[in-house]
Amino acid sequence: MGEYKFKSAKTSATSDQPDETVCAGQALGFPLQASLGFLPIENLTLDVFRCVCDVYATASAQAWEFAVKFAEKQLGPVDGPLFVARVTAFLRALRKERRVGFSYLSPGCQHVSPDELTVTGLLKAARNGDRSALEHGLALALDNAEATDSTRIAVQWLAEAQLPHVPPTEHDSAQSEFDKQTVQAIYLH
Repeated sequence: MGEYKFKSAKTSATSDQPDETVCAGQALGFPLQASLGFLPIENLTLDVFRCVCDVYATASAQAWEFAVKFAEKQLGPVDGPLFVARVTAFLRALRKERRVGFSYLSPGCQHVSPDELTVTGLLKAARNGDRSALEHGLALALDNAEATDSTRIAVQWLAEAQLPHVPPTEHDSAQSEFDKQTVQAIYLH
């Protein structure tokens, strides 16, 4: 079995070249991760989330193995697999209650889909203890389905796993750049 790899798009200065490869996120006009000011732990969470989504979509454990290896590289041999388990529990809870599928991009893609942005904002609200934003995020993530306690626990459990990797200034900031952009994204939907 081959090595699971990040998928990346070739880009060039002009978009009118017929042989240019454009990733799905770029083609759909999704924002770039860099423009959203994601923290390293949010980038890791997003890539692990994408891998776990890929496991469900393809029924192949190769993406899950890649998620574990990547998390181990970032968080260590003990915390890495536990982090993947928390992301998996979070996604299982969302899938159980959500009526529609997720839009997700390939691991390593520099763009962020609307569902991925919602999930990232939901976890940020949980980390910051913002109950109103958490409930709003749950409504968006679940496509307005009613969240159960198991989903709230999975969200909180993953947010707590992120917390040690969030700089103290992020906790103290009343409104970070990502918060401002998330609010703008919510109003655009």
